[in-house]
Amino acid sequence: MSASVTITDVAQAFPGRAKARLALDGIDLDIAPGQFVCVVGPSGCGKSTLLDLVAGHTRPARGSVTVDSARISGPGPDRVMVFQDHALFPWLSVEDNVGFGLKHSGVPEAERRATVATWLDKVGLTDAAALHPHQLSGGMRQRAALARAFAMRPKVLLMDEPFSALDAPSRDRLHVELQQLWADTDTTIIFVTHNVREAIALGDRVIVLSSGPGRIIGDVPVTLNRPRVVESERVVALAHRVRGLLDEADQLGITTPREGGDSYVSI
Repeated sequence: MSASVTITDVAQAFPGRAKARLALDGIDLDIAPGQFVCVVGPSGCGKSTLLDLVAGHTRPARGSVTVDSARISGPGPDRVMVFQDHALFPWLSVEDNVGFGLKHSGVPEAERRATVATWLDKVGLTDAAALHPHQLSGGMRQRAALARAFAMRPKVLLMDEPFSALDAPSRDRLHVELQQLWADTDTTIIFVTHNVREAIALGDRVIVLSSGPGRIIGDVPVTLNRPRVVESERVVALAHRVRGLLDEADQLGITTPREGGDSYVSI
């Protein structure tokens, strides 16, 4: 299951001492059903705010956000978020954590148990079903979080730096596994990261945001064969070009659209 996501002239602001502070401004983005889109940019550029808008946790100060042409008015089961912190319930077993959303969506027990078993198998946690989060490694906890998210069969999966706290070997394994889960489900994914190589390894496109207020300064297609790994020479080379976008924008002081023209930096 997948859905299109359309973001049209979106701005978002937060209260400040003197006046509202813009976090995002003038965001226009069309994401096709089943596309894997990564978003990179400096700290404070509004990456997480963008995810919150698509999730329906907040509403834009200006513009619109739609999923399959339906305007988002709040959270919904068609959109699921995976956070940097796995957000598992410590008092529940892995099996019960993965099935939590299904249970509270009214899925019958037999169907729920079958679905949970399927996803535990897909993420390699069948033998850990009865364990609790404190008994798992960091990588295993994030696998459980992924299983819980995919088990809900969302149309859009929103991922906010989910692998940033993991050691390099765990992160590299999860990069490959996430690509396979995405290929198996055709879910639309929007993935926020500070790691440019990670973005290239995972995404069909990499959206580059300027420093706050965040504006899109690059939309980079990634056509490398999958599965990809961050150490690949081609991934490293393209990541270098994306870093160049960020460096060029910083040197030019690009935080607003250029007068009389496009605000994108070319690649």
